[in-house]
Amino acid sequence: MRHATAPLWLFALLCLLWGSNWLVLKLALASAPPFAFAAARSIVAGAIMAAIAGPREVVALLRAAPGRVVATALLTNTLTYAGLYWGTAHISTGLAAIVNNALMPLGLFAFGLALGEETFSRRRVAGIVLGALGLALLFARRSGASVDAAGIAAVAAGTLAYCLGSVGSRPLLRQAAPMTAGGAQMLVGGIALAPLAALEGDPSGALASLAAPVAFAGLLWMAVAGGVVGATIYLRLLRDWGPTRSGMYAFVAPLVATALGAFVLGERLGAMEAAGGAMMLAAAGLVLPAGRRAPSAVPQQDASR
Repeated sequence: MRHATAPLWLFALLCLLWGSNWLVLKLALASAPPFAFAAARSIVAGAIMAAIAGPREVVALLRAAPGRVVATALLTNTLTYAGLYWGTAHISTGLAAIVNNALMPLGLFAFGLALGEETFSRRRVAGIVLGALGLALLFARRSGASVDAAGIAAVAAGTLAYCLGSVGSRPLLRQAAPMTAGGAQMLVGGIALAPLAALEGDPSGALASLAAPVAFAGLLWMAVAGGVVGATIYLRLLRDWGPTRSGMYAFVAPLVATALGAFVLGERLGAMEAAGGAMMLAAAGLVLPAGRRAPSAVPQQDASR
């Protein structure tokens, strides 16, 4: 039986795309309500992915595993964004970034072990610890003094929901291509986000704000580059590499976000940030597969999909 593999350049592209999302999101949310933006992004991305994968494929997956599709969609989209957006509104962006990115590989590793989708490795544990320390240095100047327990808990809950949903998605990837599974999850999760968006105020006003030039451009980027392309790559890495290795993007994407913040917004960088970045890259190097390819424990059903 053939085994699926994923090249490291896909991981690099994922980090570039998802690292740039932070800047795009920061600019877009200056004029658009967060839940409406998140719902629109998920629905648009899901519709595009479903169209590319083929509506019949998406419907077939929903019929084959409706409970798992809905559960993982609610975890990776609805609960994740609800927790992250609400929590970030109550604590500093730097502190939210530390909690989110430090918990991501840890949560993927822990849930992967619990659900039989990951194997224990001291090297991976060392990489997670080193990366978390690097994150703390990278965002130390931006962590602020705001320490709201409810805000931290919300960000942590949203992150762990994403981790659990990601690990729970891996069995779906044995049944369908990443584009198909991701499209179904985006659509279901985006539709479930719509009621939260309605709580933000007048729906017509929210739609009008999404049509503003900066918000609309951000929506297109987040839906197509971050959603269609990024989510498909992530799901392929999840299928081929497993939860922990694919989750190492959380230690590399922030470096892209920090570099863009310094270049576009003039944010300060110094020796502390450089040391943190070096530690995060070293952490990713400890965990990522050696060479250009990594063997997978998950069989590829159809290489042409």
